[in-house]
Amino acid sequence: MSALERFQDWYLAQCDGKWEGDRGITVGTLDGPGWRVSVDLTGTYLENAGFEEFVVERLEDDWAHARVVESTEPAWHRRFEAFCGPRSLTEALEIFLDWAESPEG
Repeated sequence: MSALERFQDWYLAQCDGKWEGDRGITVGTLDGPGWRVSVDLTGTYLENAGFEEFVVERLEDDWAHARVVESTEPAWHRRFEAFCGPRSLTEALEIFLDWAESPEG
């Protein structure tokens, strides 16, 4: 199964009529160029799961960074964030999925 198919399945499994409307997932572009993936973890089984920050820098357009951050604005929530080069979107999704599908996730 491809990373995109796995990501879609993970998303669908979280949809409960509330999470997808209040929280959800955002995929966008950077001005670098590159990609940004943000997954709100609040209300999912990953809400309190540990995540070790991931950083890899291979080439100017081949890199990926991922982390989990907490925010209190407007209310407490936790989200996974990945930023990556223009050819590394699949890798960013795989970083998230490998964590989400692991015993720690």
